[in-house]
Amino acid sequence: MLRVLGGFKLARADGQVLELPGRKARMLLSFVALNAPRPVSRERLAGLLWGDGGDRQALHSLRQCLLELRRLGERAGGELLRSDRESVALGLPAGCVDALAVQRLTQEATPGSLRAAADICSGILLPGAEAGLEDFDTWLAGERARFARIAAGVFSCLTASCEAQGDWGGVGSAAERWLVLDPACEEAHRALMRACIATGRRSDAVRQYRDCAEALRRHLDAEPEAETKALLRRIRNSDNAVLQASVSVATLGDAQEPEGRIMPVKPSLAVLPFATLGGPAEGGGFADALALDILFRLSRLRSLFVISHGSSFRFRDAFADPHTIGRALGVRYLVTGTVRIHGGRLRLTVELVETETGAIVWSDVLDRRLDDVFAIQDELTARVAASLEAEIETAEIRRALVRDPASLDAWGAYHRGLWHMFRFTRDDNETARGFFRQAVRLDPFCARAHAGLSFTHFQDAFLHRTADHAVETDRAYRFAEQSVALDQRDPTAHWVLGRALWLLKRQDDAVEELNIAVDLNPNFALGHYTIAFVQAQGGDTATALRAVDLAQRLSPIDPLLFGMLGVRALACLNLGEYAQAAVWGERAAGRPNAHVHIHAIAAFCDALADRRDEARAYADRIRQTAPSYRCADFLLAFRTLRPSVADLIRRTGPGIGIPP
Repeated sequence: MLRVLGGFKLARADGQVLELPGRKARMLLSFVALNAPRPVSRERLAGLLWGDGGDRQALHSLRQCLLELRRLGERAGGELLRSDRESVALGLPAGCVDALAVQRLTQEATPGSLRAAADICSGILLPGAEAGLEDFDTWLAGERARFARIAAGVFSCLTASCEAQGDWGGVGSAAERWLVLDPACEEAHRALMRACIATGRRSDAVRQYRDCAEALRRHLDAEPEAETKALLRRIRNSDNAVLQASVSVATLGDAQEPEGRIMPVKPSLAVLPFATLGGPAEGGGFADALALDILFRLSRLRSLFVISHGSSFRFRDAFADPHTIGRALGVRYLVTGTVRIHGGRLRLTVELVETETGAIVWSDVLDRRLDDVFAIQDELTARVAASLEAEIETAEIRRALVRDPASLDAWGAYHRGLWHMFRFTRDDNETARGFFRQAVRLDPFCARAHAGLSFTHFQDAFLHRTADHAVETDRAYRFAEQSVALDQRDPTAHWVLGRALWLLKRQDDAVEELNIAVDLNPNFALGHYTIAFVQAQGGDTATALRAVDLAQRLSPIDPLLFGMLGVRALACLNLGEYAQAAVWGERAAGRPNAHVHIHAIAAFCDALADRRDEARAYADRIRQTAPSYRCADFLLAFRTLRPSVADLIRRTGPGIGIPP
């Protein structure tokens, strides 16, 4: 077991502590562990830890350190690290590293996993590990900040979950542990104040406010926020009975204070408790479970600001309009729903409401048989979370389109760029690039804007819009790397990096990045689609079909639906199923924004299915939009196709009017 949170400790399964041979060995093991499962190059490790000497000396010191760690692992009966001539990777199972366990448990986002994660979060990452080495210390500071954010998210969700269930002892325990890590966290102080109120301890609530004010003054030289002061006023101005009611049921008076709450820059939303219509009494519990699961999945998205259900679930019985609730919670969107269980069937109705206007942005009705409650719960929450993510992004694009471009903030400029980017024309791609550059100027740390820039260069390379394919590929890769560096937890950043790596013919690395993207957000339809895109060419056809099935279930009207259908056509070519390939190819070419390569897929598949007239018609369309298009252009774009399929393309094209 390797512990890096709250201190460094390496122990065998029986609890015996293992002493490492020196400080650099601890640093090396910690760095490799926190980068798992990705291996780290030997050059990177040598420069990081021994960069003050020459390259040869640094690599020699690294080899000696690895040898000592290998011997220690052998004495302990296990493998600490695995290494080859190029790189070093973690040999321990990921579950044996506390920080990696916290990441996994946080991604699961269930009440049980959050409690387990909270038990592990016992302190800051590697306290006292600063080494006076600039690169290592910079990395350590970034990792500490990242794990501090993870821990804050764990304790925020855990306190909110306990509060929603009326478990005030659990609220107190979680909030107190949170304050050990961050003594000036007002959200934790407010949770303790509400716990005191709910249990009739007004004086303790006031004392907690004073502790909060003192911690803010000492650590941040700041005063409590308006929300914290408002809570103190309610404590002082109401009797105990009113106070205890106010923390369990949201009243209109609570909703109006503090006044004029500022909306976050990112789209913000709250998931309200779902109502149960008829059916057995336990339906209410299932409705709450669905709403909570949807909230937890949405809260993992880097593109959304999601209010904890400790706040949103107070509106369970409130008959306030969306505008009032939105103003109280400071959110742009509300998610509401109803559950009806009858005759062995479940019907879920979900709505996405814009709080400013009260307009219903999106709604859906899902019917399922109650064969396996947990499987149905997982399926419904995945489907709804993916749909909500897509619909909110579409709504944000619409908001950006009606504004003066000069008045856009970084987030608005990014969404304006998305609209143009997905139109897949040369002019729109240039316009999109301009908006992404505007977003970067307004916010140099906007990872999504850098991801957008990467994708515009990917388009130019993939569609051969410039003479220098290598330059566009390099730019796609460079901007993708910057996006990941700015936010390693954003699946969109890893998505564009995966696509750029595929352009560089690094298929295994591309698949690894794309898998990271869907691990970060299992509902990320574009991530699953791109896994299918890569695997359908030179990889595993069965994996490609499973991935594209999931992508279409998650986003049935995606702007890249033409690509998903095109992937199905390529997969069928691999299997020799030409008639089915032609069906998928024609459906892909019929979608809006389908680019020239998609029309080429339709043409080749029709020709192989002996649909020569239809194939020639697609070839004619290609000549109208890209007169110089050749089979070689297609094969340059889809450079990882199986040799047998590439040979079919070369032999088929000339017969339908596409030159070799």
